[in-house]
Amino acid sequence: MNRILCLIPARGGSKRIPRKNALLLAGKPLVSYTIEAAQLSGVFSDIVVSSEDEEILSIAEDLGVKGDRRPSSLIGDFVRAVEIVEEYILRCASQGNDFHYVAMLLPTCPFRLPLDIVKATEEFTSSKQYDFLVSVTEYEFPPQLALYFADDGQMLRMREPDSYRFSTRSQSHKKYYHPNGAIYLAKIDSFLAKKTFFESPMMGYRHALLGFLWILLKQQ
Repeated sequence: MNRILCLIPARGGSKRIPRKNALLLAGKPLVSYTIEAAQLSGVFSDIVVSSEDEEILSIAEDLGVKGDRRPSSLIGDFVRAVEIVEEYILRCASQGNDFHYVAMLLPTCPFRLPLDIVKATEEFTSSKQYDFLVSVTEYEFPPQLALYFADDGQMLRMREPDSYRFSTRSQSHKKYYHPNGAIYLAKIDSFLAKKTFFESPMMGYRHALLGFLWILLKQQ
């Protein structure tokens, strides 16, 4: 049986939106939506919330998952989430707790359904071809038609002039996707070797971010 670790990195020291992971969304702390979706999916052996913040760790414990106080070396604006994942995996391995896969769910993406986690995990673990999975959302507008301002702040430039010569009709351009933070998955050995979720061979999971309907229904 596959043992899958779920790690939710949720620091309290956000600069752009202070303490965003503990702020209320529809009456509940933001991080709680990710915790509950992970629990309801039923696919994880362990669910761990990593934080340096007492309130966030308390929220995790109250919801029945492990709150892990991250090391002081991993507290700061420039610490990457994958560093937190790597440190926890290695710490678990040193204590004899081994996993086959690791998932990272970002609390800033609350609009994921438990079903999305189930489907993504099933597709990924049943395939022997891929080492990594990233959930993605389609760009609303073709990035090929992106415009930007020159250094003078007035002159407008085309990112890809040839795309404008081809067509300005959005349906005529190839679709592109961007990661949305809902679900990252990796084989443990591959993650430790590459220290990232963005590495080939990588599977994509299309996630339409319809989970806001789930949140609304839960409030009724």
